[in-house]
Amino acid sequence: MPFVRTILGDVEASILGPTNAHEHLAIAGGLITLQQPDFRLNDTQKAIEEVRDFSDAGGRTIVEATPCGVGRNANALLDISRATGVHVIAATGVHRESYYLDTHWRFHYSVDEIVDLWRAEIEQGIELSGYEGPLVRRSPARAGIIKVGSDYQNIASATKKAAEAAAATHRLTGAPVLTHSEQGTMMLEQIELLHSHGVRPEHIIISHADRNPDWFVHRDVAQTGAFVQYDCMGRVKYFPESTIVELIRKMFDLSLGSQILLGGDNARRSYWKSYGGGPGVSYILRSFLPRLKREGFPDEHIAQLSTHNAAGAFAFAGQS
Repeated sequence: MPFVRTILGDVEASILGPTNAHEHLAIAGGLITLQQPDFRLNDTQKAIEEVRDFSDAGGRTIVEATPCGVGRNANALLDISRATGVHVIAATGVHRESYYLDTHWRFHYSVDEIVDLWRAEIEQGIELSGYEGPLVRRSPARAGIIKVGSDYQNIASATKKAAEAAAATHRLTGAPVLTHSEQGTMMLEQIELLHSHGVRPEHIIISHADRNPDWFVHRDVAQTGAFVQYDCMGRVKYFPESTIVELIRKMFDLSLGSQILLGGDNARRSYWKSYGGGPGVSYILRSFLPRLKREGFPDEHIAQLSTHNAAGAFAFAGQS
């Protein structure tokens, strides 16, 4: 039976329900919060309030995409999941290179050493300091995805090493790989790199594709078998939301709707309703999907986008 690994244990993929496929619920520190304090999401009660609103809107699962070394807080995620009843899928791995000081272990450990660290987070429990130690202290929460990220128009040597480690960890554990594509660049290159190390595209999720709203590129990505994730809904500072609606329409017209995931990526206080901002973690369910219905998308397409695609994307390899 296909399963997904949540922080409270493994569940059948078929029970995930409406899923936010890319979110950030707890960012306790890290270089990015020093550079931009708006990224500091360290109030667990506000997170619970935000996720309860998601649950009240019908949401059942959130993919929390904060990896090692950028403020991940596994114990806060446990508190949020237990308080709200929402499944949380957590990440091991690393973000794009510019989120780290050059002294970080990701730049200096070997591929095999990194694989050992990430595999343990999937099989034993997330390390509470992101392996910034010196002691290793594990949360009972286990990771259910492996994250890697590339910078704008570039896959540098350390990113290539991280992708090789992610692929090896995937082969050993079956956990799917989720990527950060900066401004929607290097999407096909990420797939090619991961595939060259043994990850089949159907276990790859490419985040932030809509930051480069070029349906031609998205078509090419989806035709590999990888998942194309849209996560700018409600953030009209980038482009009108109609841009994403039309991307989705074109993808369904090409019979590629099964390869689309929807996420919020609300990684700033100013994006959370509980901090007085918006659009909020519940935006996809409360506003975007109802818009798709008003724009003529059939119920089966909306169910595919909200629920069914995620059940396949986040299932462990060998089980889907």
